[in-house]
Amino acid sequence: MIFYTIYTHLFCAFISLGLFVIRALMQFAGKDWRAIKLLKILPHLSDTLLIVSGAILLFTLNVGFPWWILAKFGLLIIYIIFAAKFFKRGTTNNPIAFLLALISLLGAILLGYNH
Repeated sequence: MIFYTIYTHLFCAFISLGLFVIRALMQFAGKDWRAIKLLKILPHLSDTLLIVSGAILLFTLNVGFPWWILAKFGLLIIYIIFAAKFFKRGTTNNPIAFLLALISLLGAILLGYNH
């Protein structure tokens, strides 16, 4: 059972990354990704499964709150802030917000993958 949770967590992390990059590329190209219903729904579904599977792993494996989990939470909060800033309607494309969101998401993925 725990292996399915780990695989779900890993799968959702890479799906979230892929969907973030796809939406960002479409936004940079001037295409309205919000018109595509799947691109509005799938990121929220994937992120929800990612958080739920992470919480299940955190409490099932009983690792407590080591430094890397706290750092991962911090990186995820930074990702949410800058991704929201980047995808905000009515604003011009902000490559700095995109890069900071991408770097923080990749950092959270790499931090979790290496521990």
